[in-house]
Amino acid sequence: MKLLFVLPTCLWALAVIFFPSGSQAVDSEEELRLPLAMEVFLKKPQAGVYVLEIHLTNNSPDAVTVNIRDLPWNPPNDWKWFSVFRMNEENSLVKQRVQDWQLGSRVIRLVPGESIQDMMVLNPRIPSILADVAQFGVQLRWDCPPASLKFVCNADAPHVLTIPQGDDGQVDLYSKDSSVCLKLSQVIGLIKIPDGHDVLFLLTPESVMVDVPQMQALLYQVDEYVQQCQPSWTNSWAVSFFTEERFAGFLSDEGNRDYFKEGVWQQVNIGQYSSQIRTLFRFPWIKKRADDVYISVYR
Repeated sequence: MKLLFVLPTCLWALAVIFFPSGSQAVDSEEELRLPLAMEVFLKKPQAGVYVLEIHLTNNSPDAVTVNIRDLPWNPPNDWKWFSVFRMNEENSLVKQRVQDWQLGSRVIRLVPGESIQDMMVLNPRIPSILADVAQFGVQLRWDCPPASLKFVCNADAPHVLTIPQGDDGQVDLYSKDSSVCLKLSQVIGLIKIPDGHDVLFLLTPESVMVDVPQMQALLYQVDEYVQQCQPSWTNSWAVSFFTEERFAGFLSDEGNRDYFKEGVWQQVNIGQYSSQIRTLFRFPWIKKRADDVYISVYR
């Protein structure tokens, strides 16, 4: 997903915590775990593209907060908790291409039963994956719960996923009702969805943007559209709101930087929303009006 905004990055001091030996150390380690049950699924949203879809669900009776820095799909966590092996005689380890950037700090609150989800595309991080699948097959393994993460896992949750030798890489099949999707797209003011991104560009009047209850209602409708009409997405998607359709797009798109220099683009791009961090950024380009509102679409 292309980021519509830049989260602040910071340099973080490393804290070293020493635990006593024996059972006390185990108890202390378990106390640090969050009651977020982790599940991992193997998906194929495009032909020959393998994706790990990861869900974290609050299985406790209380609200739980988690920092985006601790999420399993974000660097530097995204490669530490699972390993990839060729299914040859040597059971050889497959090298992963590691990212070296880090996110800033932002806390997300999950009520009981609420989940946070996202995905990791395996092909760019494992450049040899298609050749390895064709020749040997590939197996992904992790501990349950992963030692490098703060989460728990259900007793029956798998911690091994296999792509068999010669897998044809056929796209997962999803069903959706085109007439329902057309109606929902009109309700939310959908302008377009850029290729390769879990992002929606919407036509939204400023009168709605300044009214939080109306924005909550609109985002519920957007979530309904995503669930019914974008079934390959997780519940981590983004929205960019425009008051004029012809300007809809990323700032990096052709022509938009010129509009930005003219002071036009930042006037019509009146808001951005990230369902992962449950935050609506209103008037992000106008210093005197900019603010952010925490809004969840979970019901």
